[in-house]
This record gives sequence, C-alpha cells and structure tokens, in this order.
Amino acid sequence: MVNMNTDNIIKKQLDYTLNETNFTSLGKLYRGKVRDNYIKDDIRIIIATDRLSAFDRVMTTIPFKGHMLNQVSSYWFEKTKKIIGNHIIEIPDPNVAVVHQCQTLPIEMIVRAYLTGTAWRNYQKDIPTSGFILP
Repeated sequence: MVNMNTDNIIKKQLDYTLNETNFTSLGKLYRGKVRDNYIKDDIRIIIATDRLSAFDRVMTTIPFKGHMLNQVSSYWFEKTKKIIGNHIIEIPDPNVAVVHQCQTLPIEMIVRAYLTGTAWRNYQKDIPTSGFILP
C-alpha cells in the first residue's frame, strides 16, 4: 500500500523522470525500449531509464522505474551468481550496471503467477503451449 508520504515523493518527481541518456564518451549507444546501453570494447554500461513500454512501444515514464528495475535485476544476479555466472562487474548507481559484453541468448521469458494471453486461451481449449499440454 502506498502511504501519503510516498505518494507525495512520487508526485514531486513526475517532471524529473529519466527518459533517455546521451553520454557519448561512454561508447557506442544502443537504445532499447527501457534501457540505454553504451558499448566500448568488451564492457557494456546499462542505464535503466524510467521509460514504460507496452506492446513494444514506449508509452510514458514513471518516477523511479529504472531504479527499481535495475535493483531487482541486481538482487537476482547476486542471489544466483553461485548457481550460474553472470555478466555483472559492478552496480555504481541505482540505475546503472557495468557488465561484461556477452553473446546474447535470443530468448525472452515473462514470469507471472498466472496464465494470460495466448497461453491462457490455449489452456482453455486444451491446445499445447510451446509443445506442452498443461494440466
């Protein structure tokens, strides 16, 4: 639940969201839907902005979204690093990750606590989803 104090803090930041960055000295810029990436040699600097995307479009910005997104990613990379290595070098700022440049594994995964979209429609009709019939 959001309390009045938190609500006021967020409202005060509406005009100060991080929409994009332009740090040309950091390397070649690649701008994704919500992250700005700077690539130089074998290092990538990832800056999580406050951009909100839906349906492959940037819709608006939300205060502190980039901060939270980067911190959640950082948390899970830290928790799982003994299970599998990762690309993190350091997190020098709440919105920034400095990482090793890696080969991307071209998959996307969305984890939810429930079925939605095509998976839900297929489940209702006993149609396989990604080759599997769900119980």
